[in-house]
Parts: sequence; C-alpha cells; structure tokens
Amino acid sequence: MYGSHIIKLYSDLFKGGSVKGGKKMSKGKKKTSRGAFFPSILENVNNPNSVNEEGDELMVRPIIPEVVELIDGLSEQENSDIAVNRERIDSKEENMSVFKIKRFNKDSGNSIEQFLVNGYYFDIITNVVELSKKEAYAHFTSRIDDPKEFLKNILISSTMDDQERFFLVGEAAENHQLGNKHIAKLHNKVESDIPYICFLAGAAYYHVLHAENPNQSDVEIDYFSTMLPIWLLKKGDKFAEMQDQMAARFRGEHNVMIVTPGVERTLSIKVATTKCRIEGADARWAIKKNFKLEDNELANQFNDFQTLMHDIGGGTCDLAFLPAGLKAPKNRSALQSLTDISYLQHIEKLRTEKLLEFFPDVRSLEKFIYENINNSKLKIVDGSSGKTTDLTKLIHDSLRSYAKIYNAKVENTFPLPQGKIYKNVYLGGNGTVLQKFIEEVIIEKYGKEIQEQYHIFLPDAGKLNLYALEILSLNETAAATA
Repeated sequence: MYGSHIIKLYSDLFKGGSVKGGKKMSKGKKKTSRGAFFPSILENVNNPNSVNEEGDELMVRPIIPEVVELIDGLSEQENSDIAVNRERIDSKEENMSVFKIKRFNKDSGNSIEQFLVNGYYFDIITNVVELSKKEAYAHFTSRIDDPKEFLKNILISSTMDDQERFFLVGEAAENHQLGNKHIAKLHNKVESDIPYICFLAGAAYYHVLHAENPNQSDVEIDYFSTMLPIWLLKKGDKFAEMQDQMAARFRGEHNVMIVTPGVERTLSIKVATTKCRIEGADARWAIKKNFKLEDNELANQFNDFQTLMHDIGGGTCDLAFLPAGLKAPKNRSALQSLTDISYLQHIEKLRTEKLLEFFPDVRSLEKFIYENINNSKLKIVDGSSGKTTDLTKLIHDSLRSYAKIYNAKVENTFPLPQGKIYKNVYLGGNGTVLQKFIEEVIIEKYGKEIQEQYHIFLPDAGKLNLYALEILSLNETAAATA
C-alpha cells in the first residue's frame, strides 16, 4: 500500500543525513504519533532546507527525482489509501483497548456462584458485605502480588442507582457476621443484589487474570447466560416473564472498580446478548451433548425412559419430569419445586442443637460437610487445644434423616406410574453430598438393582447446570457466526 511505501521512502531519504552544528534534529519538538506522520513527511521532503523550531537547518541527502515525483504527484486514490491505512491503525489501537469475552456463563447457587467464562471455570461463595467508602479503603493493609490471590480478596465498587457502593465479596467476606444472612431463606435472585454483585466480581476477577494490561478498561461480553430455580419462575404467569426479567438485569452497560490494592482498575462492561434458563430442566443438555456439540453416548440410557431430574440446592430442590429421550418438559406441572425442606435449614438445626461449639455459623458447617463427606471419618480438630472430635455419626445420621424426608417428598410429588418406572438423575451441589444416603434409602425400599439402574449420580453433579449453560451458549454463538 502507498502509505507504507511512503514511510519506507521517508526512512531512506534521511538515512545518513546530518544536522548542522552537530545538534539533534528537532530537539524541542514533540514526537508525532503515526496517525499524524504524513504532513511532516511532505513538509520536509518538499523543502529540504526547512528550519526547525530552534533555527537549525536540516541537511538532507539529495532527493532522487523519481521519489519527488511519487510524493509530489499523489493521486486522489493514493491519498484515499493513506487515509484508509490511518483508519486501520486507529481501529487496531482502539480494539487493543477492548477486552473481549465471547461467553460468560454463571450458575447462581444459594451458597456458591459458579462461572465458566470463555471456558475458564472458577467459583465465588455468595458472601457479600457492603462497606462504607472509608471502611473499604481502610480494609486491606497490604497489596497482593499474585493475580489469583484476588479471588480471596475481592473488594469492588460500583455505581448503582446513582450511588457509589462498596462490597466485600466471597472469601474476603466469609467471616463477616452479615455475610451469610441470605442463605437461610428463599432467595429471590431476580430482585437480590447478590447475583448482580457476584457477576461484577466475576468479570473483575477474569479481567485481572486474563487481560493483557489493566488499561483494557472496556469489557465487551458477547453472550451471557444464567439460570433461575423453578419456584421463582412460577411466580410469573409464564416462565418467560421471570426469565426475561433476570436476563434484562445483565444486558447493557455496567461499571465496576476494583479497590483491592495491587490490582486496582476501573472497568466499563457492555453485554450484548443475555439469556436465562431453567435450573434442573435445562441441565439435560449436559447429558445430551458434549462441549464439541456432539451427541453424548451417556444419553442413550434415557432414550426409552421418562426421567426425573433432581436439582438439590441449599435452599430449594427443583424437580423436572422429562419425556423419554431427555426431551423438554411438556407443561408447568412437570416442573415442581420443594421449598419446605431446605438443606441449609436442616443442617442449621443440627448445628444449633448439637454442634454449636464447633461451628460459628451454618456456612462453616456446610463447608466442613462438603469438603469431608467422602472421608471415612468426619473429624474436626480444635485449633487451640489440638483435641480431635469425631462428628461422623452426628452428621451422617442427620443427612440420612434428610435423605428419607427428601425421598418421601419426591415420591409424593411425582408418584410412580402404575406398571412403569422412571429414571432419576441427581444433580446440584448437594446431590454429591447426599449420594450415599439417598442410595441407602432407595436400596432399603426397592433393592440394590433398582437403585443401580434407575437412580443415577453423574460425575460433576454439582456443575451440570453450568455445563448445560456452556453447551447452549456454544451452540447459539456458533449459529450466530455461521
């Protein structure tokens, strides 16, 4: 192109040149950007004896006639090409300042927010505590050096409803007395600030890890998706009403400032497309397809059976009764939610009655069970005395009791059809925790063969909703770019 050709000619013209008096050329002159390059080329080439701002004459090697002819005789087309080159340069520089995210998928659990952002997984516990501005800037006493440490030290600010607000999020708020106030009750994620604040925290964390530099302050998200529980979707006359409200919360423009010392930055976020799915029901896509959007052989076992999807969360349990082949539910009655047997309320009762000396809040007990449930013994060590206490029987008996209550509630909601049997798939964060005890209940009632063939706990049960979001987003973004 002519623009690059002229730059090369300009470089050749001044190769070997000198400056009168031994001074540097244009000492007091500011450097020009590449976009402002061409006027100075033409000025100096057309006048080889031009004078700089300090009165120094520029001594240039003789100009070859055909070079003068090329530069002096630029056509309209050549000048147009130069302008196009300049636009491309400016566009490239502008694009480098934008941090692009193709897919941002988020499963908002009662206890944990799980993320898959451009295929990168991380999670944030849903502790959120609001601070005053003074408290926020005095909170940390040292900087963090490793970007991954930001996940444990999230302190952000955002302007919401024309008011600047500051939040500790995740592990940084774990021990705060107000950090868990939402988890013991039904959590309306359409109205609550917590899913939104965790979205901002997740976007900030991903930026800290993956942005080329902190100055990529404009974040563009092409596709965002999340989910809602069935009980909340049923609050609307149509499921789509609540889904649309939830999706709209994340569409458009957002702002977040990272206050945590060492990773400070301000981000402007724009989200183009947003979707909200159905917890439990849409998890079927994590069984039907893999991340390459290929058919998953795992799904073949459901081809001839109706299937009940159990999404066992901390606050509610969502049930989706699917036709054979893991097809979409036929009607609203095929989607039910158990709201009166909260897992977190159940273990909170255990804590307050028998484990108060070991766990200061329900979150600490929930974490202990989740991290140790696969151990043969559930032992806790007193940090002060070093004394070890075996809590296995207390906790196992409580979880076994919950599993019995849960199974009775499910069978009352979806009775076994006469002469038929349906398959059961257990998912959700507590599906893994309760697996041993649900299996015990089924074996006791129906035998081991029924339990093994019709009650299925899949690997990564706690992430199936999130995997389904990723598969659906891959499918839709692929179709959009096809």
